[in-house]
Amino acid sequence: MKSINLSTLLQPYEEFSLSAFDNMKLIRALLNELGEGCDCLELPRIKEGGETRNGYYVNWQGNWFDCGWTNDYSASIEQVLPPSQQAIETARKVAVPTLTLQQVSFMCMEYSHFDHC
Repeated sequence: MKSINLSTLLQPYEEFSLSAFDNMKLIRALLNELGEGCDCLELPRIKEGGETRNGYYVNWQGNWFDCGWTNDYSASIEQVLPPSQQAIETARKVAVPTLTLQQVSFMCMEYSHFDHC
């Protein structure tokens, strides 16, 4: 089985600042293209200053990716350590559509257009 490095797969999309939800769609589409599945979750996380807010995460083979706060319209994707077991137990599974890579390119073009308007 071929080794997959998700960070390498995401490199062509680094210039796009997508919403947190669209970041999950991007990861799901890239992994789906390789025949891989993932879990998309909404988890509570502690913000600087101790405030708790919900964020979107993708769990793929035990690798966790923070896609941003649930209301972020411009977020980056970061690989993070796994959340606590308590956070995982309170997680809400998020229904994320699986896009084709063509749909991903259209989504990215829309963001590029919006950024320049």
